[in-house]
This record gives sequence, C-alpha cells and structure tokens, in this order.
Amino acid sequence: MLAKAWSIYKEYLREIRWPFSPIKWLILSIVVAIGIALTIWLILGVDVFKMSLMRPIHATIFSLISLVAVLDIFIAYPYLLSSRRISQIDNNLPDAFKQMADTLKAGGTFEYALRTVSTAEYGPLTEEVGLVLRRLEEGENLQNSLRGFANNVNSRVLKRAIDIILDSIAAGASLADILDEIADDVRATHRIIQERKSTTLMQVLFMIAAGVIVSPFIFGLVTAIVEFLMGQTLAIQAYSTTKANTIVGAQVSWFCMPSSFMTVTGPNVAGYWGCVKDTIAILLMLYIILEAIAVGFMTSMIREGNISKSFIYIPVFLFISYTVYYMSYVMVSGFFGR
Repeated sequence: MLAKAWSIYKEYLREIRWPFSPIKWLILSIVVAIGIALTIWLILGVDVFKMSLMRPIHATIFSLISLVAVLDIFIAYPYLLSSRRISQIDNNLPDAFKQMADTLKAGGTFEYALRTVSTAEYGPLTEEVGLVLRRLEEGENLQNSLRGFANNVNSRVLKRAIDIILDSIAAGASLADILDEIADDVRATHRIIQERKSTTLMQVLFMIAAGVIVSPFIFGLVTAIVEFLMGQTLAIQAYSTTKANTIVGAQVSWFCMPSSFMTVTGPNVAGYWGCVKDTIAILLMLYIILEAIAVGFMTSMIREGNISKSFIYIPVFLFISYTVYYMSYVMVSGFFGR
C-alpha cells in the first residue's frame, strides 16, 4: 500500500514538473518540519529566549502538533497543485469537446479539431493537447497519442473520455455526436459534485466550528478553572505543611498513586495534586486530538466522497484546535491572575 501511495505521489510531482525529486523533497520536508518543531519547543518549552508562556507539557504537545502540521503542508503542497491542475482540466473538458464537435460537424478533421483546442485558452488542457499534436507530428499514431494524453493526466474523467473516443473511432461511429454526449455527461457530473458540496457546506462548517473551535475553547476554559481551584486548595494546605516538611518536586505518574508521592518528610501533597492536574490536562488534550482527527475524517468523506484526503485536513485541524485550546487556557488563566 505504501509503495502504491509513493508511486502515485511521484506521478503528482511529475505532472506539475516539480523542481525537486520525490526523495529530496521528502527529506527537505522532514528536515524543515523538525527544525520548526525544535525551534518552537526551545522557545516555548526550554525558555532559551526568556519568553516562554507554556508549561513543558503544553510546549511538547504543541511542538509535536506543529511538526505534523508543517510536514503535512510541505508534503501535500505538490499534491494540491496537481489536484488544482487536474480540476482545471476536468472543468475545461466539456467546452473543449463541444468545440471539437462543432469543428467536426463543420467538415474538419479530428487533428484539425485538436489544433483548434490547442490554440484556445483552456489552461493546462491546452498544453496537454499541444503535446498530443506534437506526438502526431513526430509520427505517432492517433491511438498512442491519445493514450499518452490520458496517462499524462491523473484524471478518471479524462481517461474514460479517451477510452470512449478511441472505441468510437474504431467502430466508425459519428465522433461529433459522441463528443457532444461526453461533454454533456462531464458537465452533468460536475454539476452533481458542486451540488453535493453546496448542500453539505453548512453541515461541514457546523462540524468544524463545533469540533475544532468551540470544543477546544471550552476545554481550555475548564483546564484553567481546574488548575485555579486546585491551586487555591494547595495554597491552603501548603501554609500548614511547608513549616514542617520540605516539598519536593512533583513526580509524574500516569495513575497518580498516592504511594508514589511519599517522601522521608511525609506525603508530597503538592506533587500528588500536581500529577492529578497534569493528568486532567492530558486527558482533555487527548480528547481534543481525537476529536480533530474524527472531524478530519468526516470532512473528507462528506466533501470529497472518500477518506484519502483526510491527511490534508487532520494536521490543520489539530493545529487550529490546540491553538484555540491554549489561547482559551491563557486568557482564562490571566483572568484569574495566574
């Protein structure tokens, strides 16, 4: 499966004539993503520049999310360019086929019809048709030239249209009528896709707003309130215990077992409640991460009709969710004077 995905990705880079080879681009993306994540962690976590606003747990998670988001943006950028190019070709196919059909009905040859399209303004489609004409001028037959056209563009619509055209030529059917019917079918398909996206727009926006913005904001508020209340409790307890006991640093325990916080001077109350506080924050952040992943999958299914494009949505939703969560946490903490 990975080999197939890698071969498809290489085809996307080839279609847009990307200046880097796939391996070099992947290595460059990883290096840049790691560099940005380390910079964020040093600034916000280690406090190298004395401007840290984040606790280590938040800085670490935010750095990891930034790593995934930046890596996804770099890797997906060529794919997005290729997808936009394919979309432009698919959108211009109906008009190009209509123009070719009119030329054939006027008595022109199929090659002349291709030449009229190559001189029109159809964006990337004009360039691809020009390549077909160049193959014909170099002595390639029509079937191989059109096959090369279909293989050079990763478009299912174009491949099916080329297959129908070649079958029509082989059967001696009226190519002008076939091109008219293909143009109508492609235009109807595009209209159905646009109607699906428009009818599901409000549902998708509501899902993104609730799962990526509203929910993280509420969880950031809850985290700040919980930490404030626990801090007030610890302040009262510390007043009566710090005179007799030496409070040691908090020991991190995922389960926060009280026995893990026993010291030679007595129970480490501050360490125990610090562990509880961190555990609550981790669980809330884990829920936010899982929710952003679920929203990414659902958005891809609803908008694109398949789950393959969720890798574009998920990292972006993760970054937005955690940013909203931490901004809410900082604002409410500032309100409490912490």
